Amino acid sequence: MFIQRLAPTFGTPSTVVVRHDQTPQNHNVWHSHEELEFISIKKGRGTFFVGDCIHHFTEEFTVLIGSNTPHYWLFDEEYVHQSPSAPADIRVVHFRPDFIGADFFLLPEASHIKQLYQKARRALIFEEDTRLSVFFDRIVRQAPFQRLTALLETLGYIAGLSCYATLVSPDYTLLQQEEDLRRMNKVMEYIRLQYKAKVRLEDVAQLAGMTSNSFCRYFKQRTGKTLVAFLHEIRVGQACKMLTETSLSIKEICFDCGFQNFVSFHKIFKTITRTTPSAYREAAQRSR
Repeated sequence: MFIQRLAPTFGTPSTVVVRHDQTPQNHNVWHSHEELEFISIKKGRGTFFVGDCIHHFTEEFTVLIGSNTPHYWLFDEEYVHQSPSAPADIRVVHFRPDFIGADFFLLPEASHIKQLYQKARRALIFEEDTRLSVFFDRIVRQAPFQRLTALLETLGYIAGLSCYATLVSPDYTLLQQEEDLRRMNKVMEYIRLQYKAKVRLEDVAQLAGMTSNSFCRYFKQRTGKTLVAFLHEIRVGQACKMLTETSLSIKEICFDCGFQNFVSFHKIFKTITRTTPSAYREAAQRSR
């Protein structure tokens, strides 16, 4: 899996590109692009990878992703088949940082938008917001000029919000070298496919063409996490999904997600989620 440099496809010349997808398009590829990505998942579930963050998403998930921040969306199986049993509903807006003109950022009135762009490099996630929901509903039907003004107004609105969180850690460094991109993609693809089995440091290091010690330093520098911690987050994320959506026993889920020891699973799960697997399942059942 390679981090691909993707550019939005323009049907006609346009500064703001809007898509309304019912099946994921270019979402299941680890990629980056100069354009900011403002996306709302109205219907759909899966796992969102951005920078060094792994985040489970469900319906009504809205995030603003900054320029060149690598990300991909791993939608659950029912949304990615040719004839999906549960069509997704995805609203995507792509726009360049200077979509309103490069001189715009010289204006003192635009300083808050410039600051927002910097924050968006860490991916900003928004709670349910009626105004943002209306924005995404309308922009798919608007004419190009209306899209420009609606986007600018909405960016001004969210720049003044305080009720959002960042997903990517402050220590995360964007990958710039092409060789780095290829190496990290090999590693990420291997982990994505093998995390349910035993993942050996020596095997991953060999895949990256490095010694084990060098790879440990390299991976921590690039992701902000050790390989073990990264695997734990992926496995616990899958466990949370299975606790919510299946009736399998906790022990079955433990081993199905790649944990080799039931006691360790409990300890790691509680460290990451601040609760036990059984309490997590009970809370999920109460919220239905």
